[in-house]
Amino acid sequence: MFGSGGTSNKTSRLYQALVETEIAVSAHGNLQATIDPYLYNLNFIVHPDRSPDDVIQVVNDQISRLQDNFVHSAELERAVKQVRALFAYGSENITNQAFWMGYSNIFAEYDWFTQYVDRLSQVTPEMILAIAQKYLQPESRVIGIYLPGSDQVTTIVEEE
Repeated sequence: MFGSGGTSNKTSRLYQALVETEIAVSAHGNLQATIDPYLYNLNFIVHPDRSPDDVIQVVNDQISRLQDNFVHSAELERAVKQVRALFAYGSENITNQAFWMGYSNIFAEYDWFTQYVDRLSQVTPEMILAIAQKYLQPESRVIGIYLPGSDQVTTIVEEE
């Protein structure tokens, strides 16, 4: 994140529900920084003793949890604190500062970058619940499964 060379997500809900339980060996998410809405990607490597369906079930359960319950304030505060630290670390050298100055000017203004953490700090549990209910619907999801040793990628578009 922000040029830091990678981040740890070991405190995230998906990491804990998938990697710590050995359903997956890795769990990562990413979002392209843009002014307009964009895709949020989740990537998992399934544990050799488990199936992609096991991972999909846990992800769906975690999405339902977000849609049905408020995120605890302490969990949100911890996430913002982690982002603040990653943001500071990732923008401490001149090369990364120059990257974000140029990159943020492509789709917004440099203020997008300088105000990012302040805007993130304004997110509330109520906002997360409303956004999860609106945008994380099954019909909005596309799932791709790559099986090693196969030339095929299975794509699933969930619909109810």
